[in-house]
Amino acid sequence: MVRKFLGLGLVLMLSACLGAKPAPNPLLLSPAESLARSKAQCEATGGRYMGRTGGAMLCFHTPSDAGKSCTRSTECSAGCLAKSRTCAPITPLIGCQQLLDSEGRLVTQCVN
Repeated sequence: MVRKFLGLGLVLMLSACLGAKPAPNPLLLSPAESLARSKAQCEATGGRYMGRTGGAMLCFHTPSDAGKSCTRSTECSAGCLAKSRTCAPITPLIGCQQLLDSEGRLVTQCVN
């Protein structure tokens, strides 16, 4: 009886697996497929897939508080720009940026 039950369980598990398509292994995708997949995932989240200096592609988003006036980083989701005293228009911020920290002090942040 136990063998029949285990055998039936195994058959049911295998039949369930046969109907499901496994996710493609990202390590086996061609560069073009990988790029297309990354672009689609970026755009599905409302981002823009763009190149940057050096040829690397990144997913950029516009924060909901972009351009809002600020005096410290805690008032913005992506950082408070020191020069304009506005919330960053895009994330991630690439390169060196002068920002206001959580206390409103000027800091320089560099991201490559």
